[in-house]
Amino acid sequence: MGGSRRIGAAWSDLPQEIVEKIANCLDTETDVLRFRAICSSWRSATTPFKRFPPTPLKLPFPVNPGKPLNPRHKDAYYILIERTVYRVQLPEITEPRFWLVKTERSSDGKLRILNPVSDHQIKILPQTQLPKLLNTLDFRISEVCKGYTLRYMNPAKSKKNHEYKLGKSKKVIVSGDAKNDEYFIMAILNNELWSIKSGDENWTMVRWKWGYSDCIDVASHNGEIYGIDVAGCSWVFDSMFEPRNIGRSMYKVPVRKAGAMIKISRIDNQRGKWPRWVEVKTVGHQIIFVGEDCSFSVPAEEFEGCKGTRVFYTNRHVCFLTEERYRDAGYDKTDPHDYYFVPSDDVKLKFRELHGHNMIGVRDFATGKTGSVLMFTEYADIFWPPPSWLTRT
Repeated sequence: MGGSRRIGAAWSDLPQEIVEKIANCLDTETDVLRFRAICSSWRSATTPFKRFPPTPLKLPFPVNPGKPLNPRHKDAYYILIERTVYRVQLPEITEPRFWLVKTERSSDGKLRILNPVSDHQIKILPQTQLPKLLNTLDFRISEVCKGYTLRYMNPAKSKKNHEYKLGKSKKVIVSGDAKNDEYFIMAILNNELWSIKSGDENWTMVRWKWGYSDCIDVASHNGEIYGIDVAGCSWVFDSMFEPRNIGRSMYKVPVRKAGAMIKISRIDNQRGKWPRWVEVKTVGHQIIFVGEDCSFSVPAEEFEGCKGTRVFYTNRHVCFLTEERYRDAGYDKTDPHDYYFVPSDDVKLKFRELHGHNMIGVRDFATGKTGSVLMFTEYADIFWPPPSWLTRT
């Protein structure tokens, strides 16, 4: 016995029922692709990933059919577009080297690379080295989160304006049941909360407990949908989409140019019958991304040179202007409530492809820095360009 050698069983010899159980635990397309690539027997024992609802998905336009509609929008419709944030890493490394990338598959089947925080497409310059293909056998690729948006489509318009965004969605929540071919979609359109489910011909406005209210954000967690209105009240929606108030989560504070106050809270479902907001003193060493279409966080140590907690956020109504653009726009330079700055040549070089960066703010809890991401070149590598090791494999 002592001289016997252990002989490992081949992956292909794993019983089919175990393979199927493992496959049923995989909930992302990336994981399913990697799993089916192990061997031919695993591939034949499992089915390809089924995206549900399938995107792009055609949805009715406008959301409010009761309002008069301009004849030029008679044949218009929305399509549901899916976006995915990926984390890319070399398979065997001792030090953390990650790259975050957000992609969007458009209605014509093409894949677009987006700013990880905003929804702006990154304009890739010819000199930027970016592989056209990422082999999952050469990289560890995992899905961080998914986001969705609604895009206005009109066959009557020219190709140039074919994807003109009308009534742009701020946030879209999607829930699907592939087994029963059922889906549910909730979207913020023009600050109003609307919903539609499979089989519906029209959108339905979601009524808050005390009437209709401007909605700031919605998010799904453990099968429930949470929302925040313009008054700072938090709501959770049940299966019939009836909201119940769970308190205030937003605090209006004066913002000084020298700094800002950020309050982070979480929903505690373990205390009592109803969930409630609990202030969090620390979130550990995390990089938090608060975007228009989705929000997520990743450990700070996964990025080279990053320590402490940072929050990157975007708001289409807040725009950090360079002094040149500030002057060209005719703003009063003496206004203490406006933000302008002079980016260095190094900043311009690093961010030249990253469209939408002027709407991205950052708060670094370790250093106390607050302002536009353009003011701090040390944060550039988190967004763009792609790391050099991406093209060396």
